[in-house]
Amino acid sequence: MVVNKTHKIFLFLLIAWGFVCGGLNAQTRENLEEQRRQALSEIANINRLLEQNAQSQRVSVESLNLLNAQIRQFNRLIGNLNAEIAYVDRQISLTSSNIGRMTNEIERLKEEYAKLIFQTYKNRGKFNVIIYVLAAKDFNEAYRRFKYFQQYSDFRKKQVAEIQEKQEELGIVIASLATQRVEKEQLLAEQRQESRKLDGVRAELDRETARLRTQEQRFRTDLARQQQNERQLSSSIRRIIEEEARRLNATPSNVFERLTPEDRLISNNFRENRGRMPWPVETGSVSATFGESRHPLFRNVTTNNPGINITTTVGSDVRAVFEGEVQSIGMIPGEGLFVMLKHGNFYSIYYPLTDIRVNTGSKVQHREVLGKITSDAGARTAVLNFQIWDDKPLNPEQWLARNR
Repeated sequence: MVVNKTHKIFLFLLIAWGFVCGGLNAQTRENLEEQRRQALSEIANINRLLEQNAQSQRVSVESLNLLNAQIRQFNRLIGNLNAEIAYVDRQISLTSSNIGRMTNEIERLKEEYAKLIFQTYKNRGKFNVIIYVLAAKDFNEAYRRFKYFQQYSDFRKKQVAEIQEKQEELGIVIASLATQRVEKEQLLAEQRQESRKLDGVRAELDRETARLRTQEQRFRTDLARQQQNERQLSSSIRRIIEEEARRLNATPSNVFERLTPEDRLISNNFRENRGRMPWPVETGSVSATFGESRHPLFRNVTTNNPGINITTTVGSDVRAVFEGEVQSIGMIPGEGLFVMLKHGNFYSIYYPLTDIRVNTGSKVQHREVLGKITSDAGARTAVLNFQIWDDKPLNPEQWLARNR
């Protein structure tokens, strides 16, 4: 009795664990499939931007930035496919193990049933069931003998039913294994296809790099001007943050303690929405990431981006990623305007803009249009530099939502 109870408890725990693991695996698979859809969407978006950029009258390194961005997305996609293949491999291994266990269980049941039939056959002539029942001393004993043979018959029927049920279950699991193997082959084929596409993008990057190097001196001049503008923008941002800290009789690193209750609430809400904020443009792709990276044309030059560059269509509206107040509107000579929003002790910066729709000191809501992105004459694409600061620059990609 105790053994039977222990067996039931163990069986219950095993089933419960199976449900938990199945739920986790399903969730993991859903995440992988969603990441794959996002990567494919980004690749398609970058393709559109590359086509627009190819129609530009002005040659720029933006084509290299876009091709590098596409390579990052292909690497992400292929890595995702590898993870899905590994997941399916684990499922195939588990299914194969289940088939082995179920096959052994069916064989065991068949052997037990064969022994039972053989024993019945051996004893067929030793006694007659009716005579055995009627030979009982009294009615109660006769009833017990009758019930014994009835239960024995029922047991044989149950064994046959159990064998059939197990065989049907095995058939379903074998079919599942076949489906999983087909799915793996499809994933492998997709992986090979995307790897070929990646090779093609790398070859295109090499060709475009060689083409642009014929105008190396011009691009070195452009790079020097761009770095000067970035230093000027960063210097303006730091100065504004320091001035705001002095106004509150604080330092940039402990401004939060000096904020009003309303600004503290905005600051806390901003922090809590990390990873969920809308993008500052409706469509576009990250063409330059946060932090240090090698220049796409001059591989011995390292650039340091305090934000991210988002390539989008010329004339696109630029929107606030969160509610706040316009802290400053400034000018970078020869490039355009920047808008700096204050969100408690956080700041978001949008550059370069034209056709500004807000004023210094005005309140803005999230997704409110701040202005339009500006670009070089004759260009078909434009690049928005988007930054997030507290007392230092933060990686904006970690604050923006994955899905737009």
